[in-house]
Amino acid sequence: MTQPSLDNAVTLASAPGKVLVVGGYLVLEHAYSGLVVGTDACLYAAVQTQVLDFPGVDSLSKSDVPIFVVSPQFTSAWWKYSYNTKSSTLTQLDSADGGSNNFVQVVLKSTLGLANAYAPGKVQDLATGCAAGCGGRRGLKIVLSADNDFYSQRETLAKLGAGLSSESLRSLPRMCETGTTLANVHKTGLGSSAAMVSSLVAAILVHFGVVSHGDLQSGRGGEPSQVRSRKLIHNVAQYAHCLAQGKVGSGFDVSAAVYGSHVYRRFSPAVLETAMAECSSIEDIKQATSPDNPGWNSDVTPVSIPPRLVLRLADVDAGSNTPSMAKKVLQWQKANPKEASDLWSKLNAANTRIRFIWDQLNEASNADGADYDAALDWCAKHKSSEWKSAPGLPNSQTHRLLAELVEATLDVRALQRQLGEHAQVPIEPPKQTRLLDACMEVPGVCMAAVPGAGGYDAIFCVTLSPAASRAVEDVWSSWEEMSVGPLLANQASGGVCILDVAAYPEITSHL
Repeated sequence: MTQPSLDNAVTLASAPGKVLVVGGYLVLEHAYSGLVVGTDACLYAAVQTQVLDFPGVDSLSKSDVPIFVVSPQFTSAWWKYSYNTKSSTLTQLDSADGGSNNFVQVVLKSTLGLANAYAPGKVQDLATGCAAGCGGRRGLKIVLSADNDFYSQRETLAKLGAGLSSESLRSLPRMCETGTTLANVHKTGLGSSAAMVSSLVAAILVHFGVVSHGDLQSGRGGEPSQVRSRKLIHNVAQYAHCLAQGKVGSGFDVSAAVYGSHVYRRFSPAVLETAMAECSSIEDIKQATSPDNPGWNSDVTPVSIPPRLVLRLADVDAGSNTPSMAKKVLQWQKANPKEASDLWSKLNAANTRIRFIWDQLNEASNADGADYDAALDWCAKHKSSEWKSAPGLPNSQTHRLLAELVEATLDVRALQRQLGEHAQVPIEPPKQTRLLDACMEVPGVCMAAVPGAGGYDAIFCVTLSPAASRAVEDVWSSWEEMSVGPLLANQASGGVCILDVAAYPEITSHL
C-alpha cells in the first residue's frame, strides 16, 4: 500500500488497555504465562507534519526537527523538543510547567532514530525548512489522548452532581478533560503508559513509512509483512517502555497494547541489555529491536473470551503500590525457594485451567450452539454456587465447563491470598474478598477477582447476561466499605492499529 505523504498527512494510531486476568507475579518469569485481555478503551497518538512557529524555532540548525507534543486532557501538558538527525539527540526546548515527560522523550528519541536508520532521509527531509515566508519550520505536531476509562472520572462526575454509574459515565464527552495535571491524575490501572508508548511508536513508524499503513489497518493480521510490522512495533515499544521505567519488567502490558487479548509468556531481559546501556547507539537499538533478533523469545497465543461472557471492570477508590508489592513478593520467593516453587506450580496449574476452560467454552459454542445457549440462559438466572448441582442439565458440556470455571476462579483467588499472607502484601485483602464474594453471589456471575498484581484499586467480573452486569453494578454502587465505580470498557481482541482520522475530531482539533 502507498505510504501516506509527509506533507500535512495525519497518522493516527490506537493501542488498547489491558487486564491481566490470571498470571500476576508469575508473568515475571519465562517459565510461566499469563492470560491478558485487551480492552476497547484505547490510548491514541496522532502525528502530523506541519509548519511549527514557536519561540526559538528559527534558531534551530538545519539538522534539527522541531516537535510539539500536547496532551489536551490534562492541564499544563505540552512539551517542545528538537531532534537532531545527525547526532540522534533529542533536546527539550520548553514545557508548560517546566517539567519533562520521560516516556514521551524516550519514545521520540529512540523511534525517530530508528526511523532515520530504516528510512534514511525521511526524517532529515523535515529539517530542510520550508518555503520562504512560511513563518516557521517544518516539524512534527503530536497529540496524545485517551478514552475516559484510563482515568478516574469520580471528581468530574461529582462536580456535575452525577452519580458514579455507567449511565453517568456515558453522558461524558469522549476523551474529556481530567481537570488535573498528568502527575496528579488518578489512573484506573488499564496500562496507560504502555498503551501510550505503543501507540506513539506505531504512529511514528507508520508516519515515516518504516511500517506500512496497511499492515495495521485491522486487528491482528496474519500476513508475513503484518506479523513483521507488529513484531517491530512490539520490540521497539518494549525497549522504550523499559528504558523509561529504568528496568525490564514483565512486558505483558506492552504486549497487550500491541497484540490485544492473548496468553503471554515473557521475553528474556538479556535481549535488551546492550540497547539499554548508557553508551548504546541507534545501531545497537536497531539490532536489539529487530524482528529477526532471536533473543525475543516471548510467546503470544491469541485468546478470546467465550461468546456471551462479558468482562466488567471496576475502579476502587483505594491505592496499591504495585512496585513495592512485587518487590516484597520477590523477596519472599528468594528467601523461601522451595515453598515459593510449590506455590508457583499450584498457581500456574490453576491459571492454566482457566485458560483451557475458556478455549473449551469457545469450542463448545461452535460444536453445539443450542446447548451452549441453553446452559448460559440457565446459569445467568442462578447463583454460581447452585450451578454444580443444577437439575435438568446433567449432560450439558457447557454447563459443566461453567461450573468448573467458577471452581478454578475460586482456586486462583485462594492461592493468591495464600501468596499475599506469605509475602505480607495485600494481593486480595479482606476488603476485596468481601466485595468479590458479594459479586459471586449475583446470579449470572462466573468470575470475580483482582487483576494483575492485586491490591485495593481494581476488580473485574465476568457476567453471562446484561441483567447480571446491571446487578453487579448495583452491588458496587451500594457497597459501603469502599467506594466502587464501574468502568465502561469491555474486552476487545485486537491490538495496535491505524485509524481513520475523520472519526476522531476530539483529537484532530488539537493538531
